[in-house]
Amino acid sequence: MRALSIALAALAMIPTLAHATPARAAALPEGAADRLREADANGDGAISRAELGAWRVSQWQRMDRNGDGAFSRDDLPALMRSRWDSDRLVKLRQVYDRNGDGRISRTEFVDGPAPAFEAADTNRDGVVSAQEMRALKARKVG
Repeated sequence: MRALSIALAALAMIPTLAHATPARAAALPEGAADRLREADANGDGAISRAELGAWRVSQWQRMDRNGDGAFSRDDLPALMRSRWDSDRLVKLRQVYDRNGDGRISRTEFVDGPAPAFEAADTNRDGVVSAQEMRALKARKVG
């Protein structure tokens, strides 16, 4: 169940558009701002790209439950495996599975798209400030 929760949290950071911009922030799924906020490791209210990458690394162990280096149907608890072909998990694979093997590797996940970060980082300095985070949240993005 935890693997599915983490996968769905990752999905919350994926837009329906290829590149999220502030004007397109409304296209981000509900919860995207909350997932981004979780990456604030030092609690200063700002999220750097390094913090986002570290957060994704920390989530990876929860996704790859069997330790084979990829998130796949086998990582879901038996009762949840029927959800592997649900719209949300199919979308997750479409976005992150760059080599098309039907699984998401650690590299594909950790280095994958960061649309909530892109939407929030309006000054493009590589850091989502507390003010940018509040603005993203005010745009009703999660």
